[in-house]
Amino acid sequence: MEVVLGDARLSMEREPPQNYDLIVLDAFSGDSVPVHLLTREAFEIFLRHLKPNGGLAVHITNRHLDLVPVVRKLAEQHDLTWAYIPYKSGDVAWHYASDWMILCRDPALLQHELIRSAAATPTAKDVRLWTDDYASLLPLLKYEAR
Repeated sequence: MEVVLGDARLSMEREPPQNYDLIVLDAFSGDSVPVHLLTREAFEIFLRHLKPNGGLAVHITNRHLDLVPVVRKLAEQHDLTWAYIPYKSGDVAWHYASDWMILCRDPALLQHELIRSAAATPTAKDVRLWTDDYASLLPLLKYEAR
């Protein structure tokens, strides 16, 4: 295994295709994934490194933003199937809730029993595709009416 320090997107951009089975996008800056990792251009880079039947797991946990519509729009843009996997921590003190999306070119990957049993239906909110030139957090705000 090789460890490459630095920004994953910039490092992967310079590399030839790697044919990974799985890429796990679990990068946070404060409470959120850095925006430049959730754009059309970033996903083009990530997908170039995946095997045709590979998967991309994206950690989208956020207290204030609903990132499901952003990743769903990226999946649509790149003809990927996806599953939304929320994990609720329950009563175990050292477990933390987290939200993930799994994306792939081959829908059969998402038919695995573990994925099907954990998948949930997310909000149906639609957003504009994020690119290196456009990203808006405002439509993603989570709020409760008082």
